[in-house]
Amino acid sequence: MTEKDKTLCEELKMLLVSLQENERGFMIAAIHTSKSEIKIFFHRKALESKEFVSEFKGELDFLDYPEEDEQSILAYAKEVWFDFNWFFSTCDDEKILQKIITDEQEIIKKYDAVLTLILRPSTRVLLTLQKECIENDLNHNKIFFYYCK
Repeated sequence: MTEKDKTLCEELKMLLVSLQENERGFMIAAIHTSKSEIKIFFHRKALESKEFVSEFKGELDFLDYPEEDEQSILAYAKEVWFDFNWFFSTCDDEKILQKIITDEQEIIKKYDAVLTLILRPSTRVLLTLQKECIENDLNHNKIFFYYCK
């Protein structure tokens, strides 16, 4: 694997981890929120994130990138779980919603960074569609969050 391919592979894997964090974060948020309409929203976003992860893993398999070390992923997932669990157990709905907005903005930046790299057309299309979906949801959901306060 060339140095350019290694860099691309690492960037893609970092985005994958962010998508996996998003999925877990939405599921945890759904557990800790008190309003049913927000709970439904978080479940929907968790399912959407799960679909993004599945599509993304399929693209990585198609690109024939090597699998990540399972131990490092497991350790990282445990760390993320404790961070999310602590955050959501100590916050109210408004703080949870603000955290979601901030995290969605960060993941859009990660998509933008990856999209500046030289990608296969299928990878570029997949990432562009996922990013646009997140951006559209974020813009729409700011209004939703306002009314749920």
